[in-house]
Formats: sequence, C-alpha cells, structure tokens
Amino acid sequence: MATVRGGDILQVMLFGREFEPVTEANVTYRLSGRTNESKPTGNGGVHTIQKLKLGGFESLPISVDPSRGDVEFLQEKADAGEPGPCSMTLISGTAYAGNLTIQNEIDPNTGDGQVEITAYGAKFEKI
Repeated sequence: MATVRGGDILQVMLFGREFEPVTEANVTYRLSGRTNESKPTGNGGVHTIQKLKLGGFESLPISVDPSRGDVEFLQEKADAGEPGPCSMTLISGTAYAGNLTIQNEIDPNTGDGQVEITAYGAKFEKI
C-alpha cells in the first residue's frame, strides 16, 4: 500500500482568515529547531556551532479575492510586523502551525489572482 508523501495543500489559515491554496504548488516549509555548522579542528576533532532557526513556509501561493480585501488584510499584517497564528494542512492530513510574521513583499499578480506568502516564526510544528 502506497503512502501519500506529497501533493496539494488543502487548507491555509493566516491570522485567523482562511485562504485558498493554489493547487500543484511546490511549497518549502521548515520546522523550527536548530542548525549545526561544523569545522575541523587542528588536532583532528570537530568544532560545532549550533544556532536556533525559525520555522514557517516560503513562497506559498494563495488565491486572493479583491472583494474580501485579502491583499489589504495581508499588507496590514505585514505592516504591523507582529506574529500571528498561521497554519497549513497538507493533502495527507498532516497539519503544521505556529505564530508567524509575514516576510518580504505582498505583491499580487493580476494575471492569475495570486500572491506568494513567506512567513517565519520562533515555532512552526506539527499539530
């Protein structure tokens, strides 16, 4: 029996508002945690530096509805610079959530009615 390991995103919630995720999107998401950077030492050992990393998602395309004021809503959240509740549910049913801050520009595309959202925060984890 095959296990679903990839596919569409079923649901996206940003700051308490549901948005329609674009099908066939290939979104990169990152769990919060730590990264390691290791270098060799002169006597053959290893020197490792560990840093915290933010979690969230990058370039998540969503459909925006001008009549709902979606772009204005997202821009207000970006302008505030404050983290808020964000989540995404994958086609497998697995969901990830955290309090994230919108990064980069909110630039909607008139040709396809979409905008790509990048958001990071101290915690983004499986729920």
